[in-house]
Amino acid sequence: MKSPNDTFAVLAPNLVVSGNLVSEGNIHIDGTVEGDVQTVHLTIGATGVVKGRVFGREVKISGRVVGSITACELVLEESAIIEGDIHYQSLSVARGARMNGNSKFTETEPDITVLSGKKPSAKTESALAFGDAGASPADTKQTSRTKTASPAQ
Repeated sequence: MKSPNDTFAVLAPNLVVSGNLVSEGNIHIDGTVEGDVQTVHLTIGATGVVKGRVFGREVKISGRVVGSITACELVLEESAIIEGDIHYQSLSVARGARMNGNSKFTETEPDITVLSGKKPSAKTESALAFGDAGASPADTKQTSRTKTASPAQ
């Protein structure tokens, strides 16, 4: 059985997600998320857009974020556009990246479990604990609705 960190989800460029995304694994966004995102490893590709808050252990951005970012390790690639505040423990910014907002360094690990409210368990040191393993779908509060964007006419 794969561990949660081995999981990998890709949101295609023509995909629009309205709602919050919470994952224990890796997410790669090339589409649009209209909501908050919380995950261990997040990559926002050059065509990716997040309109909401971002929380992650390792966050790499080549696309656009309209909202705040809280990350242990934040990498802004040259095509990154950030419209919001950032809170980080480690920051790397490539020449050409744009940011309009405040930045705040923290020596202690920032809280990246805001959406789930669950702290990392001792067992999954590098993963985030996002709920009880035995929780049924009816017990979860997170909902997301997906729709596929129509190709341009």
